[in-house]
Amino acid sequence: MFQHQRSMLFLGDCLSLLLAFWAMTLLRFNIHIDHAFLLQQARLFAWLFVIWLVVFFVFDLYNLRRINPNPLNIGLLLASTAVNIVLGVVYFYIFSANNGISPKTNLILVAVFSLVLLIIWRRLFYHLFTMRFTRSIAIIGTSPLIAELKAEFQTHPHFGDLATHWQTSEEVSTESDVNILIAEQIDPQLFLTLAQQLNAEPMTLIESYETFFGKVPLSLIGNEHATAIMTRHDNKALHFFTRVVEIVFASFILIITSPFLLIAIIARLIEDGNPIFYNHQRVGKNGTLFTVYKLRSMVKKAEKEGAVWADKKDLRITLVGKILRKTHLDEVPQMINIIKGDIALVGPRPERPEFVSQLEQHIPYYFLRHTIRPGFTGWAQIKYRYARTVDDAKEKFEYDLYYLKNRTLLLDIGIVLKTLQIIFTH
Repeated sequence: MFQHQRSMLFLGDCLSLLLAFWAMTLLRFNIHIDHAFLLQQARLFAWLFVIWLVVFFVFDLYNLRRINPNPLNIGLLLASTAVNIVLGVVYFYIFSANNGISPKTNLILVAVFSLVLLIIWRRLFYHLFTMRFTRSIAIIGTSPLIAELKAEFQTHPHFGDLATHWQTSEEVSTESDVNILIAEQIDPQLFLTLAQQLNAEPMTLIESYETFFGKVPLSLIGNEHATAIMTRHDNKALHFFTRVVEIVFASFILIITSPFLLIAIIARLIEDGNPIFYNHQRVGKNGTLFTVYKLRSMVKKAEKEGAVWADKKDLRITLVGKILRKTHLDEVPQMINIIKGDIALVGPRPERPEFVSQLEQHIPYYFLRHTIRPGFTGWAQIKYRYARTVDDAKEKFEYDLYYLKNRTLLLDIGIVLKTLQIIFTH
């Protein structure tokens, strides 16, 4: 349901960048400018705009929760514009130094014009879909999941206009003006009949949760859903391509971070001596165990009394360890695990065997996480905070279920880009 909105938002951003370029040319060049020179400018800025659009994606600006032009979202636009200006300077001065343009003024003008146009466009987009083009939605049910869904529509009215909430199917008025009908645990034939009478598109509760929250409620998962996830197979050619990309990516990260890793290792030795690395077992695909490599960020013998959940302000983390965690340098040695094939670039984060045995007792279908290779980053990692309790792990697993059910190459690319945004902004 949201693909059309995202496509419109993206096309509007593209038009805003083109209008910004056009406004810059009107201000900077006279009407008799050489068309070949103008075409050269257009080519250069076109490639730059591709980079800028990727930055917008990294800054989560195509998340429809971000289109409300409030101070927070405008702040994200400002931050992404600042990054784009820096990238523009690098682009023009390093890669296009002999093209005959004066990027200082041109670049700033395009950035300012585009920022203004993007704010105007997104404000217009938000109000159009909030007040004019939004779809009317009706809900049937009384469960906490229904209440959470109802609150989501009230918070983000551009998702849809919650016109009616019926507690039971007997309360449904077939004369209501409804575009989408969402219901929980209702007889399929009755659900279809009601949708036909309302001339509405039927949407199951689990489908609506995937659409609006990007997760699959564990309470709605049954054996049939679990079997469908468990028996899903990836394309072999795509798997080969993905492995090549993973190995190249991991090798590249190890090379460019090697000077920082060397500094981190020296700092680790000075502060707390050996061991430098934290080598612990994790559960991989099909329950196989492997050793994960990380720079040690905690004191020696941090788990002398057994494995425990890490706390937000864990006193076991050393001063150097805090820096390593803040910069994510402690995670870089896991590139070795990617090269070895222990983990993928994207997938559910690998968990320790001690915790897996505990979580499998409390979380139904938790074994599904082990039907694919675990990942360096994943959908649950970018959507939810660090798990510190069983309840946290349960909610993160709901995001893992969404990934297991919907994983594609495009979703993986989006997760990697979002991970980069988190690394550089948190």
